Amino acid sequence: MPLIAIVIDDRTLERGSEAQRVEWEANIRELLVKAGGAIDEAATLHVSVTEQGFGLELQTEDGAVLETLTIPHELLSGHITEYVDIVRQIAEAEGVNQMEALDMAKKVTHDRAGRVLKRALRPFRIDLEAARTLFTLLLSLRVDTTRLTGVHGHRTIR
Repeated sequence: MPLIAIVIDDRTLERGSEAQRVEWEANIRELLVKAGGAIDEAATLHVSVTEQGFGLELQTEDGAVLETLTIPHELLSGHITEYVDIVRQIAEAEGVNQMEALDMAKKVTHDRAGRVLKRALRPFRIDLEAARTLFTLLLSLRVDTTRLTGVHGHRTIR
C-alpha cells in the first residue's frame, strides 16, 4: 500500500501530551517506511480512537474512501496488557539473562499482535512488518508509552 500519510483524529491529538505527539509522529514515520502492499494509488490512512475501538479509513488523495475498518479494543486488549506487563518487568529485571528472556517475550507478543492485525486488516493488504508497526502506533495511542522504560526496540540476543 503506497501510504503517503497517516492522520490521527483531532480528539486523540488534543488529549495527548507533547511527548506523546512526538512519539506518535515517530511511529507514523516508521509505519510510512514499512508499509507495503498492492493498492494501486497513493492513500492516506486516517486513524481514530473511540471508546469501542480504533477506526481505520484508507482514502485516496482526492478523499475517496478505499476501505474502512474498525478494530475493536477487545481484539488487541490482551496483547496490549501482556506487552505493557512485559515492558514493566524488563524495567525491573535483575540480570542480563532475565532481561533477554523478557525481551524475547516482548517480541513474541509483538509478533502475535501483528498477526492479529494483519488478519483483521486483510482488505488493506499490509504485511506482517507493517502490521507490527501499526500495533506499535495503536499501542501508543491507547497507552502512554512515553512513561514506559524499555518499550522501544528489542535487544540483540547474543
